[in-house]
Amino acid sequence: MAAALAILIGYASVFSAVVAWRASLASIEASRHESLAVQQMARVQQIERDLGGLIAQDLRFVNVFQEHALAARELRAQAEDLRASDPAEADILDLQAQAQLDLARVLQPFFLGATGPQLGEDGTVTYDVAYVLTNLEAGNVELRELRTQRTGELAARADARAVSLIGVAALVVAALFCLTIAQVSRSRGRVRQTFFAGGAVLVLVGTFSFVLVEILA
Repeated sequence: MAAALAILIGYASVFSAVVAWRASLASIEASRHESLAVQQMARVQQIERDLGGLIAQDLRFVNVFQEHALAARELRAQAEDLRASDPAEADILDLQAQAQLDLARVLQPFFLGATGPQLGEDGTVTYDVAYVLTNLEAGNVELRELRTQRTGELAARADARAVSLIGVAALVVAALFCLTIAQVSRSRGRVRQTFFAGGAVLVLVGTFSFVLVEILA
């Protein structure tokens, strides 16, 4: 039993060092993924703020565009009413309507979120903030890539693996304790055999647990 005891103690000592090393690597990996996840979340929030800024700028121009476009429509309508009775006045109204329409068209390039705003039949410009935001987010390649990253999940898995390996290390420490007691014990053989058996079982359980953690985690 002395030879087996020495082999188990040597194996458990080396095994505990390996487990501690793997737990350290898992912890480092978890920290790296967590740091990256925080950076990615910050970048996502920055992009969302930027897209929100585009929409805010659009909304500042909506009322101005609507005012000019509606004025052009009303002037055109007045011109049509006067065309038969006063063609000259109708032509003047047409020019004024065209000027208002040109002012409205000048504003169109400043709409960065939505393109081609149009005056509705009710005389208002419809601007669906949710729809525009969805289109902007769908068109942003970086945002799509960031949202599909599994960094947070990877961090959680690495953290769980580190915790599991710490549990394995605790089993190995307990095994070393039992084996050490068996080695130094001067009491009856039954007590020594009990600690030896307990240490051997803990080493075996720790080894299988380590393999499972490495494969499944």
